[in-house]
Formats: sequence, C-alpha cells, structure tokens
Amino acid sequence: MGDDVGTIIIRRTGQAPLRIRGEELARSASSSNNASPSYSGSVGRSQEVAVYRTAAGKYVAAITNLTSWQGEHDAYDAAVFSGVKPCVEYLRDRVPAWVLQHIIEGLGEESVAEEVD
Repeated sequence: MGDDVGTIIIRRTGQAPLRIRGEELARSASSSNNASPSYSGSVGRSQEVAVYRTAAGKYVAAITNLTSWQGEHDAYDAAVFSGVKPCVEYLRDRVPAWVLQHIIEGLGEESVAEEVD
C-alpha cells in the first residue's frame, strides 16, 4: 500500500455510504457531451468509475451515474470484493467496455490477466 492511504467515503444511493481506509487504484469516466471522444453514448448522461484497495486488502468498485436531465437523479453504486478479478467482473456488466479497459490498464493488466495453459 502506498503513501496515499487515507479514509475515503463512497456514496451509495439508498444505502449507507462505505467508509474505507485505503487508496484509489484506477479511475475512468465517460462524458455526456456527444462531441467528446469519451462520449457515454447517451446525451446528458455520464459515468465515473473508480476502484479502491482497502488497507485490509479488499477491493471496492464505485460507479457514479450522472445525469443532466430534469426529473432524473444521479445514482451511486459500490460493492466490496475479496480480490481484484471479481471486482473487474462486476464492472464488466455495468460500464462501457472502453471505460473498463481504462480501469484494467490503471490496475495493471497483469493483475487481472486470465491464465491460459
């Protein structure tokens, strides 16, 4: 664990937030602007994704779904995992593939590589 270990509060919609002692390992985001190379695919909506490692060695995936549409609300989701691979699997069904690729690169491809014999 690096020198950036600190207390982090992670919001969750409709649930108590998570308080972790740890560090951010990777972050990626999409844009709600359809002219952006990071366009989310949905005008007015974007996502921010982060992966953290706790001081105890657990992994936390946090997804923030942002909207600029009247009548819609931002939504926050987070889950805790015993390892980095289940954390990546969780994100696979919830974020665009290119956002997940940025997360994988931030984590280090070796840390999530599948073994092939």
